[in-house]
Amino acid sequence: MVDLTLRLLRDAREATTLQTFWGRVAELLREWTGASHVVLHHEAPSEQVVAVSAGTAGTAPRAFSWTDGAGRRVEAQVHGPCTDVTAEHLGATLEIAAELSAMVGRRTALEHDQRLGTFVVELSRWLLAAPERDLMLRYTMQSVMKLFDAEGAYAALCEPGGEAALVVVALGRSAEYNGMLLPLDRSTTGRVVRSGEALITDNVREEPDVYIPPQVVGLALARSAMIAPLQSATGVLGAIGLVRFHRGGADIQPPPPFAIADLHFFTAVAAHVAGGLELAHAVAATRAAADRADAMVNASPLPLVLVDRRGHVHLVNDAGRRVFGLGSADDVVGRPLQGLGVSCAEDDLSQLLAARGADPWHGRVVVTQPSGDRRICDCTITDLEGLGSRDMMVALYDRTEELRAQRELIAREKLATVGEIASGVAHEVNNPLTAIRMEAELLGTAQKDPETEASARAIVREVDRAASIVRSLLQLARRSDTTPTSVQVNDLLRDVAEIRGRVLRSENVDVQSGLDPAAPAVLGLGQELMQVVFNLVLNAEHAVRHLSPAVIRLTTQAREGWLRFAVEDSGPGVPADIRGRIFDPFFSTKNPDEGSGLGLAICQRVVSALGGRIRLEESVLGGARFVVELPAAPVRTGDETDIR
Repeated sequence: MVDLTLRLLRDAREATTLQTFWGRVAELLREWTGASHVVLHHEAPSEQVVAVSAGTAGTAPRAFSWTDGAGRRVEAQVHGPCTDVTAEHLGATLEIAAELSAMVGRRTALEHDQRLGTFVVELSRWLLAAPERDLMLRYTMQSVMKLFDAEGAYAALCEPGGEAALVVVALGRSAEYNGMLLPLDRSTTGRVVRSGEALITDNVREEPDVYIPPQVVGLALARSAMIAPLQSATGVLGAIGLVRFHRGGADIQPPPPFAIADLHFFTAVAAHVAGGLELAHAVAATRAAADRADAMVNASPLPLVLVDRRGHVHLVNDAGRRVFGLGSADDVVGRPLQGLGVSCAEDDLSQLLAARGADPWHGRVVVTQPSGDRRICDCTITDLEGLGSRDMMVALYDRTEELRAQRELIAREKLATVGEIASGVAHEVNNPLTAIRMEAELLGTAQKDPETEASARAIVREVDRAASIVRSLLQLARRSDTTPTSVQVNDLLRDVAEIRGRVLRSENVDVQSGLDPAAPAVLGLGQELMQVVFNLVLNAEHAVRHLSPAVIRLTTQAREGWLRFAVEDSGPGVPADIRGRIFDPFFSTKNPDEGSGLGLAICQRVVSALGGRIRLEESVLGGARFVVELPAAPVRTGDETDIR
């Protein structure tokens, strides 16, 4: 009995309607009693009548009932044997279910009232926005259909000539009416339109002027309905209706009728909808003209912004929205131009706008997007006073990619120059370095003087450092002729995280990894790619050393046809004034004995050779984030090659 009560409590908590709750009660009683079929009938003064059943009818039923002094009554018919269940137990269960039903009814009533209030607010917002007619009607009818538990809804608008109403929106089981013409003189909806009076009925099929076209078959089960006219200041524009349908079967009760309170609310909704239709019609011509103007502006490939003399934005086209990194152009209106991340190195932008003359101003500005990305743009500001407007047009030309390509070309030329020098000099330097090292070692072993031995060790140490720089130069200049293979970057990052994680654990550095299992393979040399990862991780280690917390994170992400992996840290980051030089050969912020300044240059060479790109970003950890993007390796499927 305890388990049964707990299940009833759970069903009451999860049920969204009284019908659902009593349906679960019937199924629960059928399982508990072992019966083949259970039928329940519930009545209460403040609740709708509910009739439900569970199972398949069998032997002659046994009848049980429960009533109280408040007019509540539950009747149960149990078909088949009842195993160890007495009338007293069943009556107690029905009493618990009735009490829970009252709770479910109060909760659903409160939720219904809350939904009504929310719907009125949302409908008002839609009407003020004057959306497209059919979209507004569809939204409204979908919402009221759910609010009133109707299975069908439709909206019909009067056709020119006043002889019929066209069903422009039909939903649910009334969808058959979509696009149908309802004669005003021979249909129930037409009667509501002609009279301007709302209609509520328990059975719409019994109305004297019900209109049943031959192609409509679902109307045979239509029962409860309410229809309200769309009354505006200029007359009745049409009507909207809700319908509840019989579900079929002799033992199934007909759908509950709509209440008078429902009709009052539905009529108020119809008045709001009529006002919205009238407003939409009134602004249609203005909106069409504005749409044509917007189309012309948005079709421009140049970012265009209309601002007043204080620099507040009135309008921005799609190209401008993209260059500002905005999700919606509506977020811009009213904001100052400088608030969108626009800055000018030459002049103060607000003073420049306030002092504009007849001649256009040309210059360069920087746009900092919300993501932190910076766009460099040529800018032209034109005063529109000669066209009858006190606003100004700001036209931008995004040159970021062009300048970035120029920088990459210069960087590649630098690498090529260094490579040519390295290939000609490195081998020549290695020979004297080898001789110096051998002589220093012989000097150290031949002499017993401590000072001489210390000097010899210093010479060997410095020679080794010079040899390391030469090896880096050779690596930078090398053009591998080894055939590239498919490389799983996830495996490389996992190995590096394991190796360096064990080493750095003693220094309280946390090496984290977040690898995308869908990350594709790339086509390259595993040794070179491993060197790229190691160089980036070693730079991160140098940045977080002696910091707390010290975190290094390695991540991968699959993109369409590409693989992106990142190495980021919680260090101090890269100062803005040196970011343009970090990929230059021999540039380094480390001490001379800590690095040669060739690590990032080698990374850029390897990544560029694979058709990829490497860039520096801000990390959410607080430090630097190096992002490497590489094209995915081709995956052969049958006779075709697919890029995953």
